[in-house]
Amino acid sequence: MKLKEVKFSKSVAINAEKIFLDNKKEIIFIWRSNVGKSSLMNAIFNRKDLVKTSSRPGKTKHANIFIVNWKYNFTDLPWYGFAKLWKDIKEHLDALNSWYMDERLDYIKKAVIVVDCKIWPQKADIDMYEYLLELWVPMFIALSKIDKLNKSDIQKSKNHTESLLVWQPVFPVSSKKWNWIQDLWRELGYALEA
Repeated sequence: MKLKEVKFSKSVAINAEKIFLDNKKEIIFIWRSNVGKSSLMNAIFNRKDLVKTSSRPGKTKHANIFIVNWKYNFTDLPWYGFAKLWKDIKEHLDALNSWYMDERLDYIKKAVIVVDCKIWPQKADIDMYEYLLELWVPMFIALSKIDKLNKSDIQKSKNHTESLLVWQPVFPVSSKKWNWIQDLWRELGYALEA
């Protein structure tokens, strides 16, 4: 799939009275904190700051939806599993993610779990993976920040991730160069166009 246009569409809060969700096919990006998800999405979109980044956990409290090529939604969901958040904020973000995925279940074609290649999948990543399996949501694993590892360590990280998040394609990626994300982009295009 060739990227022709991308623009921010809207932010959606949990149980909003006027959601106006559509029937576009959708890719969701879901992630634990500080894994490079915003940088990855910006690299996919070939934009520097369309997807906002923040160093403060819990700042994103909405599902942020971007329209790609006028017909697909790419949705940036909030952080999950960040233990240091205030309990009520954490519960709110977890509830938003669950509610949003339930509302959009018929339209989500892939979930992309972004995992830091240096620290491997954590318990929160595994919990999310298992939750998506329960929902029958197909997924890819994006193993981010591979520019920080050598080839041998990238392979070790990939093998370990595949052993924990079984049966899911794992894509080593980096926002630094397009050739490190083009395989993921191609497969997302196949999923949307199928």
